Amino acid sequence: MRRLALFLACLALCAGLWTCSRPKPLRIAISAWAGVEVAELAAALGLYAKHGVEVRMVRFSTYSDSLAALRGGKVDAGMHTLDDVIRSTAAGRDARVVLVTDASFGGDGLVARKEIRTLADLKGRRVGVEVGTVGHYSLLQILKRAGLTLGDITVVSIPAWEIKEAFLAGTIDAGVTWEPYLSASAAEGGGRVLITSRDYPDTILTTMAFAAEVVRDRPGDVRRVLAAYFEAFDFLRAHPREADEIMAKAEGIGVEEFLEHAKGLRYLDLAANKRLFADGRLAALTADIGAFLRGAGLIRATPDPKVLLDGTLLPASPAAQ
Repeated sequence: MRRLALFLACLALCAGLWTCSRPKPLRIAISAWAGVEVAELAAALGLYAKHGVEVRMVRFSTYSDSLAALRGGKVDAGMHTLDDVIRSTAAGRDARVVLVTDASFGGDGLVARKEIRTLADLKGRRVGVEVGTVGHYSLLQILKRAGLTLGDITVVSIPAWEIKEAFLAGTIDAGVTWEPYLSASAAEGGGRVLITSRDYPDTILTTMAFAAEVVRDRPGDVRRVLAAYFEAFDFLRAHPREADEIMAKAEGIGVEEFLEHAKGLRYLDLAANKRLFADGRLAALTADIGAFLRGAGLIRATPDPKVLLDGTLLPASPAAQ
C-alpha cells in the first residue's frame, strides 16, 4: 500500500510538473473585419495545432474592446490597424507588428453632397471625421490631392460610424467613413462617394501585433502562428468559397454579406508582407502616422519603426510553412 501511495504521489507530482511546463495558449484578440478573419480561418482548420502552438482566438463584438484587451494585457496579441498599434505602444503597452493582414482598397473613403463634384469643392465645407484616427490621417492625404489643408475646411469631429447620421441630418457636407456607411450615406443622402482608399492605397493597414514580451520570450511560437496563418491564406486561395463560408460564420453573417465587405480590401500574402517590411514603405508609413499622432497631441513620443516592426518572424518561404 505504501509503495502504491508513493507511486501515485510521484505520478501526481510528475503530472503537475508537466502541466506547469506547458506554455500557456497564445490569446489573440479579434473583432469583425473581413481582412483579419484569415487568422480565425487558421483556427477553424486546426492549423495552429498542426504547427505545434496552442492559440485561443478571443472575439470581441466591438473593435474598441479588442484594443482595450491588448492595452490592458488581457491578450497576447491583437488584430488592429497600424495607427492603433502605434498609439498602444506609445501609451506603454509595447507591441511588435509581425504581420500586415490587409490594406483598405475601397473600403474607406469620403462621401459628399452631390453639388461637391471635385475635391477642390471641399474648400469652405463642413467635413466630418473622427479626429485623431486613421480616418483623420486619411483626410490629410485626401486634401493634399486637392492642394488643400485642414485650414481650408471646417473639421467636425464625429465617430466614423455616426458620419452617415450626420450626413443625412445635414450637419456636415462631407464625411470620412468606411463601408457599409460610406455607400449607404451616398445612396440615402443623395450624395456621391468622392474618393476611396483605392486612390490612396497602402495607407490604412491592419496588422497582427504581439506584446513585446511575447515576441522576446516565445519567438518560436510566434513563428508557428505566422506559419499557420499563411497556410490558411493558401487555403483561401485554393478554396475561396469554403474559406469565405468559414470566415463569414465566424462573424455571424451570410457569405454574400461577408464577400461584400471583403470587396473593399486587399489581402496581403507572404510575398507582399516581405516587400512591405523590407523595402521601407511600412517603416515610412509608421513614421508618418506617428508624426501625425504626435502633432495632434495624441501621443507624446513616436515609436521607432525599427523597434515596432518585426518582419524577422515571417516564414522564409511558402514551402517553409
